[in-house]
Amino acid sequence: MTQTRHEIATGRRRALGLLLAASAVLAAGCGTVGGPVPDGFYRVERGDTLYSIARKHGRSVRDLTHWNGDITSPSQIEVGQLIRVRPPGGSASASTGTGQAVTDTPRVDSGSSRPPASGIRLQWPADGRVTAGYSPPASKGLSIAVPANGTVRAAAAGRAIHVGNLRGYGMLVIVKHNDDWLTIYGNLDRPLVTEGATVSAGQEVGRMGASPSELHFEVRGNGKPVDPMAYLSSRG
Repeated sequence: MTQTRHEIATGRRRALGLLLAASAVLAAGCGTVGGPVPDGFYRVERGDTLYSIARKHGRSVRDLTHWNGDITSPSQIEVGQLIRVRPPGGSASASTGTGQAVTDTPRVDSGSSRPPASGIRLQWPADGRVTAGYSPPASKGLSIAVPANGTVRAAAAGRAIHVGNLRGYGMLVIVKHNDDWLTIYGNLDRPLVTEGATVSAGQEVGRMGASPSELHFEVRGNGKPVDPMAYLSSRG
């Protein structure tokens, strides 16, 4: 079957992206695509998607497509590909461009052990009883039994950096509070904010279902899960 011009162009963009990825690795002092990842980039692994990588790094899909100009569809991704994960102008090398990518701190699934430079105090995100506490790796946050049609509130002021469905979290909202801290509100029935929106402390960000269900609430410092109870205010 004869390839269309669009298919040919897409293939060329992907090949160019892989070439640039390999060049970036060589510039970092490594001769293989499996070597160290240059600062400011992320190497795509098997099973990654644009959405999962964005979640890992506390960014929106919109950010990633903006910083990697050759990304034209969330389905584009190549195992081993280097993706810019910080805005152009940072310490990272030139953009590799063809896949789904992630960005800088805060990283939602980062293994960083660096403690946050700032502290944070949080309000309770919902009314209800805590049914499961922080106990990694099984539980990286709290499960809160919320009454039917109960609302979920932002634990602190910030910006909604992701709104949508993610495997393992259901419908969720991620709120970035500053460069060190973010909170995650999962298992929602529907969100009440849009991605990119500024939210105030206590503002409703989601609603639970018509039957009693459990909110999954996480707190992350520098992308690393921490015990929410250490940061939540006392209940009256």
